[in-house]
Amino acid sequence: MSATEHTADPDGTRPPRADGAVPTASRLQDIQAIQDLAIAYGHAVDDRDWSRWQSLFIPDAHIDYTSAGGIAGTPAEVAAWFPDAFSVFEWCMHSMSTHEITFTAQDRAVGRVHVFNRNGVQHEGERELLDVGAVYEDAYVRRNDTWRFSERIEHTRYIDGGGFAATLRAALQM
Repeated sequence: MSATEHTADPDGTRPPRADGAVPTASRLQDIQAIQDLAIAYGHAVDDRDWSRWQSLFIPDAHIDYTSAGGIAGTPAEVAAWFPDAFSVFEWCMHSMSTHEITFTAQDRAVGRVHVFNRNGVQHEGERELLDVGAVYEDAYVRRNDTWRFSERIEHTRYIDGGGFAATLRAALQM
């Protein structure tokens, strides 16, 4: 198989990839820009900078946080929901890793990225840590020289911590 041939995903849920193929210089720039976008996302949430967060998406993007007990909607709808929803957290720290990006067209890509999210909460008068592990399933679009999310779906894998985490897991039936 040549470096330009693509291998199919065994379950057919993702586009073919050229695993291990050396990308062109311009594609490396695209990869870096998309990875930077994912990192900016984490910092925007941690900083509670909802204007910055919203700017990382195209206006009609689809966002779905329902697996974590959140909402699904457009960037404007979710940005309006965030302040009240995140008021329970004293602080948040998002770490993004294991980012896989597959280009589906010159200006489009899909990806998935692991997220570890540690949060500080007060529950029944006690400080607790709430840990969330998830996979973000993304779609990206380039407009001019800027990559943006056109879709982000969170697939929550686990929620761990003290009493607050137990309450949240029970509500989500995890």
